Formats: sequence, structure tokens, C-alpha cells
Amino acid sequence: MMAIYHLYLDESETSDNSGNNRVFCIAGIIIEENDDKDILIPAVNNLKKVVWNDMVAPENIVLHEKDVRFANNFRNRNKLDNVKPEFHRFVQNVNVRLLYNGIGEIYQSNKITVIGSCVILDDLYRYFHEDIISDKYIICMQILFENFCQFLKSKNSVGYVFYESREEPQDKEIRMRFNNIKSMGSLYISSYAMQIHLKDITFPSKSENNCGLQMADFVPNGFARHYANFNEHRFNINNVLNIHRYDGGLYKPERFGIKVLP
Repeated sequence: MMAIYHLYLDESETSDNSGNNRVFCIAGIIIEENDDKDILIPAVNNLKKVVWNDMVAPENIVLHEKDVRFANNFRNRNKLDNVKPEFHRFVQNVNVRLLYNGIGEIYQSNKITVIGSCVILDDLYRYFHEDIISDKYIICMQILFENFCQFLKSKNSVGYVFYESREEPQDKEIRMRFNNIKSMGSLYISSYAMQIHLKDITFPSKSENNCGLQMADFVPNGFARHYANFNEHRFNINNVLNIHRYDGGLYKPERFGIKVLP
């Protein structure tokens, strides 16, 4: 019987204030199904109990990096009504540090693999005429699922993909791209292998409180900012994420972990 792995994905796009230096990234984490249920979920819930130790049922809080950073940005001190009250504590640096240290520890203490792809949009539009370019999702997803299949084959396993819901029609469009890649294969992986190893994609909503998706939420933005040559956020887990990139079993994390295109 083949082992089962879960791939949790999120996306991020960044640019400078003028709309230039654009990078789009889809990235996330791979974790074995039993480790997901028995280790990851309890670890995430325990971290929530530490960060929100004054609240009843803190495990029901849904982690969201954007809200953490919004609350911690001093420019937003008069706009905290834009985030849920439970995120107001991230005005204080000590709480942000506590959260990021805890997330980093979850990565370091568990069998979590980081995988994804980034496309440098300004380069893409400079190299190819706009009328003939495929969309950024197909470009990123092809290389990402290609490398995920390489991972699954190396583990004699199958994989299920979880992509945080953007609601319709976005979810339907991403599913269509996923099915297209499975049916056509990629540059290096045959359609037969794709269909053997890639099983399905689902779109849990944020309200479902999916711990895997909450960990994936902290992955793509750091890589997008890095490849856009932007400064790192003060609080981050970038060093930990770099260490946990998939290397293809060949010590090549730049090829199999976070692949940058074009």
C-alpha cells in the first residue's frame, strides 16, 4: 500500500509601490498523512494555546500571516478594526516573536518539506509577447507539481493537494489547471505518472481552521520578497524554510524546492 502525503499550498504576489519588480509565488508544505493528523495538528494547537494563553479555546483561532503583519505595522495603529480582535496582541513585538519562534520550532521538530515555485513577472513579460504568454498559475503549477511528483515517486507514495479556497470562480479555474497538468503531464513528468501519483485537489475555506494550510500561509511571501530583492520582514522564518526546501535527493533545493522562473 502506497504512503499518502498532503501538499498544502498558498500564494503570494509582491511588487514595489510603482507596481514594478513583481514576483508571483505558489508554495507550501508537504507532510505525510499520519504526521499531519498525529503531530502537526497538535503542535499548531499547542502553539495557539501559548500565544493566546488568556483565551478560551484558542485552538479555534485561524492563523493568518497578513493579519499578524498588519497589526504589527505601526502605521496601522489606528486601523486595528480591520483585523479580528485576537490579532490586536501582535501590536507588541514580543507576541510576534513568540509566534514566529513557535512556527519555526514546528518546522524544525517535524518532518515537513517546503516546496513551491516563483515566477519573475517583469522578466516573463520582457522575454515573451503578452499575447502568447500562458498564465502565471499554469507556469508555477507545472513546475511545482512536477517536483511534487518526483518527491512522491521517491517515496513510493501518492499525494493530495489542499489549496486555500478563493471561492468561485477562482477555485474552479485552479482545479481546471490542476486537471490539465494531470492529463497532459509536464516537460519532465509523463501524464501517466502524474495520474498515478497526484490524486486530487480540494479547496478548504479559511473558516475550516485547517492547520496545514495555516502553516503554508507563512511560506510564499518570504520567497516572493526574496526574489523581488525586497528587505526581509523583521520577524520571519525564512532561514528555517530554506533549510526545509525539498532537494530532490540530489542536494538541489534551488531546482526541486523553490524553483524560480523564467
